[in-house]
Amino acid sequence: HVKVAVSDTGKGIEERVLQRLFEPFFTTKPEGTGLGLSICYSLVHAHGGTIEVASSSAGSRFTIDLPAELPADEPRLRRATA
Repeated sequence: HVKVAVSDTGKGIEERVLQRLFEPFFTTKPEGTGLGLSICYSLVHAHGGTIEVASSSAGSRFTIDLPAELPADEPRLRRATA
């Protein structure tokens, strides 16, 4: 597996927001579409991985865990050639 973690030292995410964070069209911003984290969640799961968030008053951390190799029955990604 490959793990990537991104964290900040902000004020954290409210519990009511954490519960809905990956839902499509959920946003706390007046100009937001609410699709960003929903799309991330779908992409990570489509590749056999997980995405988790932990938050406290000291900041938030998103952790993405992906398989290091594709399963044998998955088509391999090919590098684009010019």
